[in-house]
Amino acid sequence: MSLSKLDVAKRYSKALYETLSANNQISAGQADLNALKSVFTANPTLVQALTSVGLTHSQKVALLNPLLTAADTPSVSKMVQMLFDYGRIDDLVAVVDQFNDRYNDEHGIVRATVATAVPLDALQQAKIAQALSKRLQVQHVNLDVNVDPSLIGGLVVHSAGVVFDGSVRTKIQQMRQLLLS
Repeated sequence: MSLSKLDVAKRYSKALYETLSANNQISAGQADLNALKSVFTANPTLVQALTSVGLTHSQKVALLNPLLTAADTPSVSKMVQMLFDYGRIDDLVAVVDQFNDRYNDEHGIVRATVATAVPLDALQQAKIAQALSKRLQVQHVNLDVNVDPSLIGGLVVHSAGVVFDGSVRTKIQQMRQLLLS
């Protein structure tokens, strides 16, 4: 029975997280992983080449080696090499995402997506993050801000499976429903 991409990512990220933690290299390892993720997401043809049957193994190794030597943490290099050796290099981005999720869970960090009708400045974003951290009872909230003019005003926040909808669009829809009922 083959494992799903998510199961593979969880296993590899857990093992790597524990190894890096034992060696006090979490920050350096996370930086290496996020750099690798950036390379892989910015260059989708790299993953295609590394998994292609059209390239020889030595050609694939020549593509991968600069990435391995760029990593400051040997554990990250070994894990990437292992993913490659086992034909799972296309799971690397999922492994990094699972690693970051584990890090965030252990450090009380939550990611939130905020949609607003107009762009937010840094102070407004900081106030929203602070209010969310109190509301969600976490240490820190990382915001992804999107502008959606259809909201008319206010904001909609998605975080940790919870939606806070304070948009003018929703208020208008609620009033419309109330008036029609």
